[in-house]
Amino acid sequence: MTIESNSPTTLTKLAQQAYQENRLEDAAELFKSAHTSYLESQDALAVAETANNLSVVLLKLERSEEALNAVKGTPEIFLEAGDEKSAALAFGNVASALEACGKLADAETALREAAERFRSLDDKEHLLYTQRSLSQLQLRQGRTYEALGSMQSGLEDQKKLGVKYRILRRLLEIPTRLLNR
Repeated sequence: MTIESNSPTTLTKLAQQAYQENRLEDAAELFKSAHTSYLESQDALAVAETANNLSVVLLKLERSEEALNAVKGTPEIFLEAGDEKSAALAFGNVASALEACGKLADAETALREAAERFRSLDDKEHLLYTQRSLSQLQLRQGRTYEALGSMQSGLEDQKKLGVKYRILRRLLEIPTRLLNR
């Protein structure tokens, strides 16, 4: 059976399997085929979902421009459908692609958008991950105080933290106390 004869659902499953098996080139080709099939069927949510998956694979293959082209516009598709969580995840994928392309200011904007959406959804796990990514991006730009604030913001409302993050939260309180004196 050739790739062309498979349904987009089957292609997506095969792509996910290839990704799990770390066959990234195969996964990219399968996601591209699924994406094309979904475009023909005009299933906007499936198109956006497949584009996000493709973007993740392309980033792992260090094909950042292709990843950015794949994921552009997908957050808006999810927003139009009322799927806030998928939109927030898509903003995170856009941010990753922008960062890989060296467009750091745009990546930061996309991360902030993702964080706000996760905050409004009360999705603390994804919020922490997003704030950590924002903090790392700011650190790479030499913006230490902003990075500390971003990380602290992600840790603030977390109830269940591992030891590493509990220690980090306590450490981040020190500069805040010192600066407020």
